[in-house]
Amino acid sequence: MNLNRVFKSTLIAISLISGSVSLNAVTNDAQTNEASLYKPAKFKDLEFKDNYARATVLSALILNRFQFEKKPFDDKLQSLVFENLFKSLDVNKMIFTKEDINSFKKYESKILSYYRKGQLQIGFEIFNLYKHRLVERYDYAISLLDKGFDFKKNEEFVLDRDELDWPLTHQEANDLWRKRIKNDFLRLKLANVDEDKIKNTLRKRYINRRNTVARMDGEQAAEYFINALGDSLDPHTTYYSPSSAKNFDVSISLSVEGIGAVLQKHFEYGQIREVVAGGPAAKSKQINPGDLIVGVAQGETGQFEDVIDWELDDIVKKIRGKRGSVVRLQLIPAGTGMDGKPKEVKIVREKVSMEEQAARSKVIETKSDGKSHKVGVITIPSFYEDFDARKALEKNYNSLSKDITKFLNEYKKSGVEAVVLDLRNNGGGSLNEAAKVSGLFIGNYEKVVQVSSQNGDINVVQSRGVKQEWDKPVVVIINRFSASASEILAAAIKDYGRGVVVGSQTWGKGTVQTFRDLTDFLQKDVEYKDLGAIKWTIQKFFRVNGSSTQLKGVEPDIEFPSSVDNEKLGESSYDNPLPWTILRPAEYKPFADLKGSIAKLNTLHKDRIANSGSWNLLKKENAYRLKLSQRKSYSLNYETRVKEREEMDAQIKAFDKERKELGEINFNDLKLDDGLARGEGDLKEELENEKKRKENLDVVARESANIASDMISVTSGLNFSR
Repeated sequence: MNLNRVFKSTLIAISLISGSVSLNAVTNDAQTNEASLYKPAKFKDLEFKDNYARATVLSALILNRFQFEKKPFDDKLQSLVFENLFKSLDVNKMIFTKEDINSFKKYESKILSYYRKGQLQIGFEIFNLYKHRLVERYDYAISLLDKGFDFKKNEEFVLDRDELDWPLTHQEANDLWRKRIKNDFLRLKLANVDEDKIKNTLRKRYINRRNTVARMDGEQAAEYFINALGDSLDPHTTYYSPSSAKNFDVSISLSVEGIGAVLQKHFEYGQIREVVAGGPAAKSKQINPGDLIVGVAQGETGQFEDVIDWELDDIVKKIRGKRGSVVRLQLIPAGTGMDGKPKEVKIVREKVSMEEQAARSKVIETKSDGKSHKVGVITIPSFYEDFDARKALEKNYNSLSKDITKFLNEYKKSGVEAVVLDLRNNGGGSLNEAAKVSGLFIGNYEKVVQVSSQNGDINVVQSRGVKQEWDKPVVVIINRFSASASEILAAAIKDYGRGVVVGSQTWGKGTVQTFRDLTDFLQKDVEYKDLGAIKWTIQKFFRVNGSSTQLKGVEPDIEFPSSVDNEKLGESSYDNPLPWTILRPAEYKPFADLKGSIAKLNTLHKDRIANSGSWNLLKKENAYRLKLSQRKSYSLNYETRVKEREEMDAQIKAFDKERKELGEINFNDLKLDDGLARGEGDLKEELENEKKRKENLDVVARESANIASDMISVTSGLNFSR
């Protein structure tokens, strides 16, 4: 079906409703009687624009007509959308009251008609109420800090309220927040932070979050409203506002036109978190991790804009720009404190490759059967590809398959005998790249994955445009956070008998999404404002053996210990995932039947880990982390928490002692809670730990390399060439 033709004919007849949105005033009836000691939040109006209505109508049309699992736009869906309008904003049910939700109930039976007509008023009113309620909650939180808390009282703070209902009254909501703030305070108190510093830290945190909420704008409200519909259809359908779409492009292409720095929020400041090697910021030698951004100016002579207390996305928008253009920054140097003297730095923007997020390679020496072997370990964070650069026929565009080809050619020159592909925590990316990377190991024009469309057509995705670059042993590492494209590659290696898969069961995402700018569906002879983009499910993919990875994922040939509760995390944990189904197997020719080899490799693996202190430590740490993750609530009694902390401290110290004796680096990141939020801690220490982890291999990667080394002799009689 031609999507462009359908939309051109459909949208010519659409009359979009435009105009201003009338938002009802929301009273601060949830606030305490005590006057606030701080100036009130400055609310940004939810300005309504015509393009929000157009984006809403287009999104509803696309999802109604082209979603893979065509769900009827009926009362059942309306109820689900209505629920998502509140749940997506208040997942822990601590902001809205039951009364708030009931006040909108009269609109539930009309919700879908609002999407079809581009009427966002109800969505904007709910979003506006959310802003006011959350600001009220933070104002209430700030007012509690100077009152103190009774830590002798026995009460609990519930971590996950998903199965519970919204509070009936504002008093109930405030009590939930009182417990949350009490827990925040107690966490810092247990970390031996001075009480005045606790109050100051939390006050700054809550004021910054409150102000962030108050500044949320119409674009964010429209994005939220459209996504309430998308989330109701399936968990991977997402509308991206113009700003969000740009960030998505960067994440999939690993390239951006800017200065080559990664930012994070540090209280009211934008802070330099990383400087990208080879980028303009690094070349300047004047920008360092920890620097605080206080001003941004455009060009050689533009006026500086004060960006203190700005949203991070807004700062990023000012810093990014066309390559060759100039941006000037005012920075407080790292380590000089917030009262440090700002310096001015001029940067010429360039196209920057985010190399820190690209695949990386490490070659290690292993021993198997009394012989030394070189094994190449390739860590793959995502399946990235710069689509625009490829379409523009740029020669050196970012691409995972190109990077891995380079690594494999280096391996062949240096005598590497086996390869490990580490797909842990890889959530996927480009289907095209998944097919190409598979082809590097199984050969050109081989069937990689079967794809079923909405109309039932079955297409086979082949490994085109590449040749087999590696015909020696391969081991693939997976875990619960390996998803989508990762599952395609792991399944192809497994089904073709091309290698051995180790680790734990994957996420179970067996669907394909397409990402399209909404303006693609409008008349080309009319100029429209940027409407954002939509990613929706168009296909379901199946392994060449006919099985879907949906819900079931990929099972390892050799299982490793995991710290994840699969019932809480994975595709099956979503409210409305697509079901698991099966197809007829494709015609394909496996390289070998590896069942016998896998049995031998598993025996060698078990013999090795039986005497491995590092592996035993991994098992104990993972079991402990799993136990911690299953906790449902925390006591707010000081003595109880002190006892729990002492027990945890003793356990962590025992792990640390054992790790030190083994000469291991802490990859599990088990440490006592310091009570700090992201961006409030010691950035230098955080970056040093990240660097250590990138430069070294953990016990899982090393044992996978040992299995790859064993595979050299165990499969020596097999032919992996094609």
